[in-house]
Amino acid sequence: MHGLGSVRERWPRRGHRTAGRRRLGLVLALVGLFLSVAPPSHAQEQVTITLLYRQDGTGTAERWIEEFEALHPHIKVEWQPRTGSDWQEKLLLEMMAGTAPDVFEFWSPFNQQLRQKDLLLNLTPYMQRDFTEEEIADFYPAVWEASFTRFGRHAGEQYIMPRYINVMTFFYNKDRFHRAGVANPAELDAYDDWTWDTFREAARKLTVVHEDGARDYGVMLGIYSLPRVLNWIWGAGGDILDPQEPTRFIGHEAEAVAAIQFLSDIIWKDGSSPSTWGDSGWLSGRFAMIEDAMASTFRYKGIIDGRFEWDVIRRPAGPAGRPGYLVDDSFGIWAQTPHPEEAWQLVKFLVSKRGQEIMVEQSGLPPVRRSAAEAYFALDPNLNLRAFADAVMDARPTIYSRMPGNISEIHTLLWETISDSLLRNMQPYPVAIESIRSAIELLLQSDPE
Repeated sequence: MHGLGSVRERWPRRGHRTAGRRRLGLVLALVGLFLSVAPPSHAQEQVTITLLYRQDGTGTAERWIEEFEALHPHIKVEWQPRTGSDWQEKLLLEMMAGTAPDVFEFWSPFNQQLRQKDLLLNLTPYMQRDFTEEEIADFYPAVWEASFTRFGRHAGEQYIMPRYINVMTFFYNKDRFHRAGVANPAELDAYDDWTWDTFREAARKLTVVHEDGARDYGVMLGIYSLPRVLNWIWGAGGDILDPQEPTRFIGHEAEAVAAIQFLSDIIWKDGSSPSTWGDSGWLSGRFAMIEDAMASTFRYKGIIDGRFEWDVIRRPAGPAGRPGYLVDDSFGIWAQTPHPEEAWQLVKFLVSKRGQEIMVEQSGLPPVRRSAAEAYFALDPNLNLRAFADAVMDARPTIYSRMPGNISEIHTLLWETISDSLLRNMQPYPVAIESIRSAIELLLQSDPE
């Protein structure tokens, strides 16, 4: 009996059991009501951010957004296609009005100007928190280096993340070389003989003047911007600004003069290249070579469509080798974004291995990460896409990333002067550059920050 009595004492009497059940039911009902009107405490707030990105018909932006939203269900990304040649002015006005997109693509010198005006979010603490040493090492060194500010109160800080790599290379028409009995760049390069001298000689031999005066040029030089001309100045061993002392202008020194003279001779003495840019002669098979960005590869492929045999190769070696600039097309985040963490998560995805693979697959653009390079090489095994890897190892950050002072005015003055001399043949380069030297030096000393 003792044992049975002990068991009974563990259970309440029936009336007490009924009351207990009622109280439990009331508690459960209240809990259910609370859960029906309030989200779980761990649920993340739904956020919408905007991405300003070009409308190029490749589906890149849509694919990015699709995969990013699957990874981050609480973040909705609205794509704002970039339109119009005045998009930079529009973006500045939106920033002033407080209505700018959270994340956007851009490039120098515009990104340097935005940083100087404190319109970009400082990404340094986010990068330091989320990027391992292995991830940083996965970026090609020159493009990673270019993302850091060099001068002023923001020196050492990171305001941009590299979007893609674009390096200047040469495309050449194999059929034109074969018919003329001239060794093509790949054959020359195999014997370490793809140099400025052999390039110029081939351009001369492949230039044909017809009876009606029409000319099939040996090359179309891609020297229609300051960084693209600077490729040749670097190849001659010169520069525009002293790399060790960037406020010192050296664009008038012998190496820079020699590079400009080399280009000028190809255009005005040899007649091997037109002075105005255009790729129609190359695409029609009339021009034997064209100097252009690696990013043009798959656009060219689509237009040429097998009408002639062609390929791509790294730049010819000058007296100082093959240095070439990397474009600094980048992603940035508006400094006043109401959602900095979510905007950073998007940027981090866009420059991740997977984000870069999407860009490669959809757009055919060279990636900023080594781990995504194989996806690029696999796009067409019949083209020398490894020219990208050859070129990137010799590449340098664009001059804008190490230009102090008033970048916009310096760029305008320099480019107008070089264009007058090189592309319009108005006066010798040494005379032209000396006429603006003191003005450039003053602008380099100015402090827009």
